[in-house]
Amino acid sequence: RLWAGLPIAVMAAVPLWTAASSSVVVIEALAVLLCVIGVQHRSLAFVTTGIAFATMGYAVALWLTAGGADVIGATAFGLALLFLMDLAEFGRRFHGAAVAVSVIRAQTAYWIGRVALILGAVAFLTLAGSVLASFVPAAARAVIAGLGVVIAFAGVLCASMSRMET
Repeated sequence: RLWAGLPIAVMAAVPLWTAASSSVVVIEALAVLLCVIGVQHRSLAFVTTGIAFATMGYAVALWLTAGGADVIGATAFGLALLFLMDLAEFGRRFHGAAVAVSVIRAQTAYWIGRVALILGAVAFLTLAGSVLASFVPAAARAVIAGLGVVIAFAGVLCASMSRMET
């Protein structure tokens, strides 16, 4: 349970670093409280609700700043949410069980591999976005961004539909 404190701290720190307004502080405090309760009671519902509040707090923080999203901050925030959900599920699933060291090593290797893959994807997409922005006129950038949102939404729908079938 102690390991869950690190992603909870990062999850709260990134929005506060972005815009430390009173509304963001309140939302993030509620998110942290819900996540801590969820981790302590092994409740994914509380952790998920806390993650949703943290995401809303980050959205409010981004809305309050004029600069937009920081790629490094957004990546750290997303990885913290993902890792928190993984840790909460792992702790819930194996609570009270004797877990072999080889299982913990394999899970840790899986988490490290996934982080490396995500960091590589973020670096590639950031570089591709920068290159694409130099070739696309300013008026068409919003259209391309909208297409990206639609493609991402379709990917999430496909992934969730295929997961429901299994």
